[in-house]
Amino acid sequence: MAYRICAIAVVFLLLSLAGNAQVSVDTTGGNVIVTEKQGTNTKTLRIYRSFGQKTGRCHKIIYQPDASEYGEEPTTLKLNFSAEAAHIKTMLDAAMLKKQYNFSQFSISILPYTDLVTKLTDIYSNSPEWNAYLKKAGSLKKETVLFDGSVASEIGYDQAVAAAVLDKSDFLKQLSDLFLPYGYKLSSAGFPDEHQQVISSDQLMLLGKNGNLIIPVPTTSFVLTKVK
Repeated sequence: MAYRICAIAVVFLLLSLAGNAQVSVDTTGGNVIVTEKQGTNTKTLRIYRSFGQKTGRCHKIIYQPDASEYGEEPTTLKLNFSAEAAHIKTMLDAAMLKKQYNFSQFSISILPYTDLVTKLTDIYSNSPEWNAYLKKAGSLKKETVLFDGSVASEIGYDQAVAAAVLDKSDFLKQLSDLFLPYGYKLSSAGFPDEHQQVISSDQLMLLGKNGNLIIPVPTTSFVLTKVK
């Protein structure tokens, strides 16, 4: 009887956390899949077990909105992270009712989110360091030979310069604030060495920006460390 009352209380708490949404937590196989259903929309947050030399046993959080939320391409920019953060928190809270975690990483693509893409664009387009680097570097286009022998034209930029501009800004504050209540701070894992991504011309123009701007995109995995 006591077990049944406890189970009912947990379900009630999960529903209360999400308002009218229904939140479920699946721990099958050791990893965790949290879903939030609200009307016809379903959001999913995944937590995977991992092991790091510095962190030991740890857990990685992966959040990717369903394509139905932003259309066939993320360039439609229908989402805002300021609103999405509340859903992520709801799902994290639900997962942490099951157990405690040693988080080490949060993976999310910033490209579907209007507010994040806008902020990143403003940071780099207004950065004296970045503009000076672009002027000195000239064309950043490079030819890359793919596995099948074909050649693709890509953008290649200096990761150190891109990272210095990002770290100097407050871009990560909105992301980091999400994890502070759990005792973590978030930092960038830098920029990829190969196949570097930039904000597309289509997205820039949707934002009313110059489509020729070169705005680097950081890696989708961000580092989570415990606040001392």
